[in-house]
Amino acid sequence: MASIAQPMQSEMASLQAPAAAIKPRLLGPDILRGFLLLWMTLTHMPTSASVVSNQTFGFVSGAEGFIFLSAFMVSRLEQHIEQKSGVAATFRDLLKRTIRVYLYHCGLLAIAFTLVAAVGVSFHRLALENLLSYYLQSPRQAAIAAALLEYRPSLFDILPMYVIFMALTPVAREVARRWSWKPVLACSTLVWLAAQFGLRGWVYQHFHPFGIIVPYNSTGAFNLYGWQLLWMSGLALGSVSGQLPPGRSPLSEIRLKVPPAALKASLIVAGILLFLRYSPADHWMNPDLYGKLIDKWQLGPVRLLNFAALTAIIVRYGGKLTALPLVNRLASLGQASIEVFSVHVLFCLGAHALSAEADPQFPWWEQILLLVVTVSGLFLTAYLAARYGRRARQRRAARALSHLELQQRES
Repeated sequence: MASIAQPMQSEMASLQAPAAAIKPRLLGPDILRGFLLLWMTLTHMPTSASVVSNQTFGFVSGAEGFIFLSAFMVSRLEQHIEQKSGVAATFRDLLKRTIRVYLYHCGLLAIAFTLVAAVGVSFHRLALENLLSYYLQSPRQAAIAAALLEYRPSLFDILPMYVIFMALTPVAREVARRWSWKPVLACSTLVWLAAQFGLRGWVYQHFHPFGIIVPYNSTGAFNLYGWQLLWMSGLALGSVSGQLPPGRSPLSEIRLKVPPAALKASLIVAGILLFLRYSPADHWMNPDLYGKLIDKWQLGPVRLLNFAALTAIIVRYGGKLTALPLVNRLASLGQASIEVFSVHVLFCLGAHALSAEADPQFPWWEQILLLVVTVSGLFLTAYLAARYGRRARQRRAARALSHLELQQRES
């Protein structure tokens, strides 16, 4: 019995250790993810702030960073779990995380298909009726398709993408474990390339695995065949970062691996694309070609290049920004990213419910009030999620202590 109690004593010692002795959580990725959530919120809210927040830094939005950074953090965490507890533990953890995100998505759908749909129809809110048009036409079929992740209305299409990519993560990690990340990234790049030439449309026309034909414009704005490249790249980078010595900041470590020439090239590319973002570039070249190069939903090549350049710059210089007091406060949003993202969707729906117009136009003071209430709600959500997390950890510690005392009495 002493051999059984010994590990429990070690676990309790770690739970009761002083805060200074516990390895601090890396705040850099949390701060960045919090910023991305705030950026997406400003873009999605029906206010004039969306004009400023929409692709502020070039042909890049908050969604690209959110997907990439989520994959990076998931892979880094799973790498740590694998080193500590083995491969099987990573499968269990990924399954739990995937189910958790899926349940959040289902919760949002339940609200959308009941309260939001009722408000839209009863008060003739065109924005909500357009958002849920397929559900309002075929409620039963749409509900089933939504549960199967085939029906993905606007604002409800990021979490399904997250769920699908999370489900693919164990396969990608297993291939990488056997043959390295090179074949994973090679296949991912080929799929992304096929996505630029109509892979999604071809699959939609020829495959209906569940026998439900959802209107094409209700299957989500994001082309998953293109966007998976961001997720796989984040997984690869997170896995490499997760193999670094404990306690070393991934941002500082990766910074050393960005060659000076690549950093200079990234600065030049980001500067040129920032200029083109705010200039009438579509007047200088074929508008169709220009649109395909910067297409957000397909993840066009110029957009991918822009994202890569900004990522290199953030990796090199982002650590200096994390020390700023106001920036640090964004970490709480990043640490409760799923909860904050879900609440931001509800606030956006609520804002659209305030106007009967398809494209709401509010007075300036109402816009400011909407943004203040929404941002306050996001930070309140992060606070409540953190408090719930602390209480959950305390309950686990109490259960572990009770189990330890029982083991000691039996021994």
